[in-house]
Amino acid sequence: MIAVSFILRNQIMIGMLGALFLFVLLRKRRKFFCLRIICSVLAAISLSAFVPIPAPFSYLVYFVAINLIVWICFDYSWKHVLFSATCAYCVQHMTSKIAYLLMTLWGHFDFVFVRYNSSLLSLAMLLLVNAAVCIPIYFIWTRRVIRGGELKLGSFKALIYTAVFIVCAVFLSFYTELALVEGGSPLFELGYICLNGLCALFAWIVLMVNFANCRGELLTEEKRTLEQLLEKDKQQYELAKQNMERINIRYHDIKKRRGMAMTVEEAQKFDEELKKFRKLYYTGNEVVDITLSEKASLCADAGIQFICSVDGSRLDMIKPYQIYSLLGNAIDNAIESLRSVADEDKKVIRLDIFGRRNMSVIRVVNYLANEPKMENGMPVTTKLDKENHGFGLKSIKSIAEEYGGMIYISTENHEFTLVVTIPREP
Repeated sequence: MIAVSFILRNQIMIGMLGALFLFVLLRKRRKFFCLRIICSVLAAISLSAFVPIPAPFSYLVYFVAINLIVWICFDYSWKHVLFSATCAYCVQHMTSKIAYLLMTLWGHFDFVFVRYNSSLLSLAMLLLVNAAVCIPIYFIWTRRVIRGGELKLGSFKALIYTAVFIVCAVFLSFYTELALVEGGSPLFELGYICLNGLCALFAWIVLMVNFANCRGELLTEEKRTLEQLLEKDKQQYELAKQNMERINIRYHDIKKRRGMAMTVEEAQKFDEELKKFRKLYYTGNEVVDITLSEKASLCADAGIQFICSVDGSRLDMIKPYQIYSLLGNAIDNAIESLRSVADEDKKVIRLDIFGRRNMSVIRVVNYLANEPKMENGMPVTTKLDKENHGFGLKSIKSIAEEYGGMIYISTENHEFTLVVTIPREP
């Protein structure tokens, strides 16, 4: 019981230390991390247990201490330090208030005696509430905003504001609770329940603001990456167009010379060279022709059958470099998926571009050895460097949405199907 009593008396610091590990990643730890973390945790708990700092000023001291612990133990920027400490403070404040609220609702106990007369029940309630709150926070939010040990934070000012807000909220809740106790109102229990509920809600809002700040920066960074990739595709399209023009000139030159009188060996040589140009496409759209010719060559090199049924005129409303990017990414993804397939009969890519009512439809189908994990309707990249991969489909989706279209992905029965639908102007 001594240990339980010690934990409950120092639950604020212990709760903040526990919540802190939701928002830090060990790959950024400093040298002598184990020694640093042990000494820091012991110092923090000693500060809470043996240094007589009056509340609520002790809460501010604890918040500063948590910031120092992150800075001492992890090689993070000050943004990440403040983010981690603020979020940990929010989680601790929220979980403690929810636990107090539940204990108050527990009709057999009065809050004043919970920590002293029902220690085990109080500790059990705190642990359960922490588990119920922390587990979803980590898996739903934290893992999405902290990637590769780096925090993508948008506004540093917003982060400072949230840190100030949560500290002020803790101070206000303390003095409001003190006023309720000293007032001796018969509605104390109702007021206390409402106060704890509002405090927990405010802490949750501050936490979500921080996550939204990070999420907004992630989306901005993703948009910048897609724009850079599209610009790169635009440059590649210009090169491909120039190459195709040279190929056409060479093709007509060979045909012209083939008609001249020549020996059998010379004729065979020219025939061999002419075969290289038989994969040229004539779909009614020059950009589609260039893209398919280039990708057909890649498929041939990889031993992949490339089967097309294409009406290129259905994509006339799309900018040339966007057509190149959209089709190129779709076919490149299919090629990448089939490179490791051993069965030659399964190394086939089928591309269809056709019209259906007032919609232009692009469909790419290829064999899929292993069904990928899906997230928000999109496959999650299997590359180890997730920061720099997985943008092909996002780029396709971005282009389709720019023209009011959408994409659909199916991975059933070991068959990957990508369908892009784009409305045509009436």
